Amino acid sequence: MEEEQKNKIVNKIIPADDLHWCEEENRYVSLSDDEINSIIMACVNQEITDEKHIYKIVKWAGQIRVGNILLNNFLKNRIKITGFDGDEPFFNPK
Repeated sequence: MEEEQKNKIVNKIIPADDLHWCEEENRYVSLSDDEINSIIMACVNQEITDEKHIYKIVKWAGQIRVGNILLNNFLKNRIKITGFDGDEPFFNPK
């Protein structure tokens, strides 16, 4: 139940239209399969072939994508900052 409530809050902060549906995981994700494949190919082209490193880069790229979505929604006055955890802001729907 906690996960369901968390997803409802996330959906109010990051609309599904800004995300990609993942059939395998049966949920919305920040990167499309094409984006993930492009990241993997860029890693290989730069001779990054260790799966652990590639995974970290894909995970980082997903976090950057979410950060960009949050920033854009904040700048468009769709969400608000309600506090901080260290240097990271907490967002809530308006």
